[in-house]
Amino acid sequence: MAETTTTQVHEQEDDDRLSTLPDDILLLILNKLNLIRDAARTTVLSKRWRHLLGLRSEIVLDVLNFDATHQDDDLEYTMDDLLRTNASVVGATKSILRQHRRQHTTIQLLDITFYLRDESIGIVRAVDRAMADHMILAAEFTVIPDVPDVYCEDDDVLLAYGRRFMTFFDAYPRAFTGLKDLNLHTLRLGESDIANVLSTCEKLEYFSLVNCDAGMDNDQSFVLQIEHSRLVELVIIFCGFETVELKWLPRLTRLTCRNWMPSQDQYPLSIGYVPQLRVLTLSNACTAQHQTIKLTEFLGNTAVGELDLNFLHEKIWIQPEAPKRLAPLQQNLRVVTLRFIHEEYDLMWTLFILEAAPLLHTLNIQMSYHICYSYEENQTDENTRENFDRAADLLKWETHHDFKHYNMKKLTIEGFQVEAKFTRYIRRVMEAAMNLEVVSLRESHPCLRCEFLPSTVYPRTHKEINLIKKQISAWRSSPIQIEIV
Repeated sequence: MAETTTTQVHEQEDDDRLSTLPDDILLLILNKLNLIRDAARTTVLSKRWRHLLGLRSEIVLDVLNFDATHQDDDLEYTMDDLLRTNASVVGATKSILRQHRRQHTTIQLLDITFYLRDESIGIVRAVDRAMADHMILAAEFTVIPDVPDVYCEDDDVLLAYGRRFMTFFDAYPRAFTGLKDLNLHTLRLGESDIANVLSTCEKLEYFSLVNCDAGMDNDQSFVLQIEHSRLVELVIIFCGFETVELKWLPRLTRLTCRNWMPSQDQYPLSIGYVPQLRVLTLSNACTAQHQTIKLTEFLGNTAVGELDLNFLHEKIWIQPEAPKRLAPLQQNLRVVTLRFIHEEYDLMWTLFILEAAPLLHTLNIQMSYHICYSYEENQTDENTRENFDRAADLLKWETHHDFKHYNMKKLTIEGFQVEAKFTRYIRRVMEAAMNLEVVSLRESHPCLRCEFLPSTVYPRTHKEINLIKKQISAWRSSPIQIEIV
């Protein structure tokens, strides 16, 4: 008993010594805590700490991290938990902004992730008032649905979320004027709603739409037009717009488009005035209803520096084109990543990119050895084979035997196998890329969706690895680094 009492006394003395530190030191300790939840718990330790939460310059409130129950996979996360955590975020937002107002302090960044529920209007109301008082320099909203399926396609659910969001927006528009980031999930919005949101969010630099649409009938198409003077990054994932037209985005540097709608006569993006675009990421599981993309038509007048294409285990939706036509659009291209190319395809078609990109530095290729899901309804093995064969006919490409490239430094192939398709491709790249320094060969990783791990012929023993290295080294008179990971 005496030992326990002594320990408690020492802990109290340690806490008292900590509390004697000046505010700036204590605030530094609080700022090291990643979660406001933890910081709030710390302020309970002593009256000396309580006012410090109102001095923090960066506030991050994330409903997904606000309850430990949500972090434990062994515990079931119920609707009651969801209601409680969202209410906690609402309460924390009000409390923190109230403390900052009382202490006349400015928030450099306020980042809030919350469920799109009726009580969340308390968050928007509190931020609206803080914006009016010039308490917040920059803010970020991530608005997520309270349904388990973030890709929910139920018309009633999408419409209800869309109306609720616009109710928040119309009631407290000042809350959105200072937003730097806005992430919207699972909304059905009116034709002019997104344009109104963007015009109000004057400071917006990052805009993300996930599973959003305009509620058009199947026999109608909707073109989403986007223009904004300050937007730097745009992300569009699984949205029901036939085309997104980028009309005027003078500062946009990064663009991501994933899982777009099938169309035989429309590309998912129409790129207008986007002079600063540097990184383009496209990801789609192409079906027979999707149009094959020609980069000369798709890229408009942009010249990206980094191109990331994900084929999601399905057929290739890029069509090789003549280097002379493509070269003006790839004059700045330095990094190309081609993800989840199905094993049915040869790799020689990828060389059309190399021929048209004189400054290309790095080429990354990731192979796929299965299809764990498909966007085709009633898909059969025969349908899959027909789709692959049809796409393969468009991918036939032969480089000129005297083609040379002088800037490529690294080739990476994930999912490499000891077979002729790969060795033939590597040899052709080495013949063309005169200054190639590194060939990196990697084994396939398990599928993140179904954990499928292919049984591949990958070199594992020292003898197998040395044999492959010797074979590749023989194709080049000068030394080259060969990585087998």
